[in-house]
Amino acid sequence: MTENDISLIKQLITAGKMGVVYDLMPEYNFMKSKAIIEQMGEKWCCHPNNRVKRLETPLEILKQHQSRVLRRSK
Repeated sequence: MTENDISLIKQLITAGKMGVVYDLMPEYNFMKSKAIIEQMGEKWCCHPNNRVKRLETPLEILKQHQSRVLRRSK
């Protein structure tokens, strides 16, 4: 999609001619979202640096059996 195509889509949207734009919208939205993700960098929630990091050794408290349920006092 060229810069001219993007300009044409913006003009058609502002003119209210949505019926003509429906075929081009998926590609246009994909390009916009890709540009926004690149701008966000590491702030994007699905960035590889934001993945869940596992502990090398599991916490000991998770290995212990919890036999009673903690309840609020009345």
